[in-house]
Amino acid sequence: MLESFYFVMDVVAFVCCLFTYRSLDRNFKALLPVLSFILVYDFVNIFNWLNLHQSNAWCNNIEDIILFAFFTKFIQSFDERLKRRKRIYIAAGVVILLSIADILLIQGVFKRATIATVIQDLFLIWMICNYYYRLLNNDSDEYIELITHPPFLALTGIFFYYLSTTFFYACFSYMVYRNNYHFYLIAATLLNLTTFALNFLFSLAFICFFRKNRLSSL
Repeated sequence: MLESFYFVMDVVAFVCCLFTYRSLDRNFKALLPVLSFILVYDFVNIFNWLNLHQSNAWCNNIEDIILFAFFTKFIQSFDERLKRRKRIYIAAGVVILLSIADILLIQGVFKRATIATVIQDLFLIWMICNYYYRLLNNDSDEYIELITHPPFLALTGIFFYYLSTTFFYACFSYMVYRNNYHFYLIAATLLNLTTFALNFLFSLAFICFFRKNRLSSL
């Protein structure tokens, strides 16, 4: 039931992106292919079409790396410091190599690569915290209303999503070892809520772009 609900939220975010596509800037237009990927991926997972050895962990590991690479580029696109951007991409490449090593050599292809996931998540969280710091310490006289500022909305959705996945997968081994259903239920609920928040804030960011461009054309 929940999987179907969150798939509907995937559809809502995708439709909002598609509807407002012409109003979006270059950075946000890049979200359309990744939302398309997420939509197709979540759809096939509803029916367990990607399960191998009674698990879809192998494709979840691949999805994590793909989304990590995309969101690294997306977050970094709001930082105009070119030298720093190059260093960030090199660091992200190292994280991807470590993730592949974890999948192939440590935890296994058909098991959830929790170490890789947590490392990726912490890297993205750090990047977004750096964005918040620069936003709050911006010397520009331009007034920014955060509640309608598309980059802030989108990155906040990503921030809370990856914060919850960090908590979930950092405790994953504990949940499996202790077989603590109540703890799992709390962690899974938190993850589901932030998945909803991610799609909601993406949709809101697209609408704010559309509204801003429409008002400017009047």
